[in-house]
Amino acid sequence: MGGGIVSECDDLVGIVSPHLDAVRVERVWVEGDAVRISARTRELMVACTDCGRDSTRVHSRYTRTLADRAVGGRPLLINLSVRRLFCDGPRCGRRTFAEQVDELTVRYQRRTPLLQHLVEMAGVLLAGRGGARLLQIVNVTLSPTSVLFHLMRMPLPSAATPRVLGVDDFALYADVYGTLLVWMLIPGCRSRCGRDGTPSN
Repeated sequence: MGGGIVSECDDLVGIVSPHLDAVRVERVWVEGDAVRISARTRELMVACTDCGRDSTRVHSRYTRTLADRAVGGRPLLINLSVRRLFCDGPRCGRRTFAEQVDELTVRYQRRTPLLQHLVEMAGVLLAGRGGARLLQIVNVTLSPTSVLFHLMRMPLPSAATPRVLGVDDFALYADVYGTLLVWMLIPGCRSRCGRDGTPSN
């Protein structure tokens, strides 16, 4: 194993990465250009992901590798040992389930929620190419296509019901027409506009 051990102290890691407080940090070391953390989940009761029944009966353990936000300009990788537990619910169809750690793991995700949020915001603000360039600055290597992929996976925000709509018909080409609906949002309209959306004075 390359590099030297930096620290074995939970308190130090907790200051740098507070979202790791929920797990037990065993080792921290530098390997190549990256910082690596070895951690394991605590022996706590966990609810089944299907029926919600609590369980502590362990089936096995396995290691997940999670990318996290860079530390000191270096990529951070977390080797997290998590439990697979039995569900003893008599009516539950799931016999085993993997535990998840709040603010640290998400099912089928190889990034922490913090890093995933950073990727998504880069896509929202700068789209594909610009987002990929920004992420390179913080040592996150993603292609423009990948940034757009994560952007398209984001749920759409709930939209308010429009009060006033503008309608515009247009022709795409011969015998093919379209209709464009525009939400006529006028600054200050809520307090100064009438029922039809036009200024009252």
